[in-house]
Amino acid sequence: MDGLDAYWKVFSPYARTDRKTTKHPSNPSIRPNQGTEKDGQTGRNLQIMKTTTITHDRAELTALRQLPPQAVAEILGLTHDQAAQRQHGGAGYSYWRTSSDELITVCRGRTGWIWHPTKRGAGGGGDWLALHQHINQGANLGHARRALRQALAGGHAAPARASMPLPAPQAAAATVEPPKPLALCEAPAWAIDYLHGQRGIPLSTIKHALAMRAVAGHVPGHPPYPRAVHLAFPHVQPDQAVTWAELRGPRETDVARSKKGSRGKKGLWILPPVTESRVLVVTESAIKGLALHARLAQASKPAWVVSTGGDPGQHQQQMLAWLVDELGIETAALAQDNDTPGHHQADRLVAALRAPGAKVVRMAPPAPCKGWDDWVLS
Repeated sequence: MDGLDAYWKVFSPYARTDRKTTKHPSNPSIRPNQGTEKDGQTGRNLQIMKTTTITHDRAELTALRQLPPQAVAEILGLTHDQAAQRQHGGAGYSYWRTSSDELITVCRGRTGWIWHPTKRGAGGGGDWLALHQHINQGANLGHARRALRQALAGGHAAPARASMPLPAPQAAAATVEPPKPLALCEAPAWAIDYLHGQRGIPLSTIKHALAMRAVAGHVPGHPPYPRAVHLAFPHVQPDQAVTWAELRGPRETDVARSKKGSRGKKGLWILPPVTESRVLVVTESAIKGLALHARLAQASKPAWVVSTGGDPGQHQQQMLAWLVDELGIETAALAQDNDTPGHHQADRLVAALRAPGAKVVRMAPPAPCKGWDDWVLS
């Protein structure tokens, strides 16, 4: 799988499936559920019943997946492991023991709560329904649904103890409006000259970033007072939405290009590798990430390159941990600047990257360079 395929495997929420069309047994020209004139009303009634059942089933499955860990712990025989919680840490993650003493990691996913074995390489993972079947060998989906319905009734939703740390998504119970998508456009005409001529980024890296949509343009102003097109390095959310960007402004006379962020919510700037890789590198900015991508390409060491666009917040730490798990990352390298703020940023990310089981290493640029962008220019 190449970098582009891996990128869309992670950030595209839908998978294409091929479906066979079943013809009407007595009249091949009739579509399924269409019915004949004779049984038209019966067909419509059956279709309404079928649609209602499917809607109810989907609603129940969604509700079951949204149950917090404390609500299903008694039903599934889970015990919160506070020693593992202290050892592994990680914002948004909690650690539980099954009745067979297997340690699992639980976190909040896009569609509900998900789990996976804490031990790297162990099989299993998914929602609460999958966990019930994992614990109770031979149980099917129906058995799992019947067992977990007890939690929906509220009788088994045990309150959290004060000593049990709640994952961050659990604490935000109020409905929050999702961030608005950021409008992007073509990268400005001066982008290549700036990145290659002034920042020393190789053309091959720039071409790869453009192909991966990791470099674009953005107009930060609003009508009727729009501003010039800025060079944008878009940040994405787990649902693929672009909600923020690192910006470099157009040059004004002899003044250096402005450096700032757009409006919106920070995510992660992500540059996939040219070839498949199980290595993730985290940088402070997209331009430093481009420089490091060039360095790794020269050494024939492909990696996923990520920028937090400055000091990483809790949401970005959670997203990094999710990304490590989704991509099956084995080694995560912290490539922040070789200075005190860079070391502090790297220290903040260690727990989040270790939580899914990745090996974490420090990859500071060699002295006397402060950042990897300095290394490229040297």
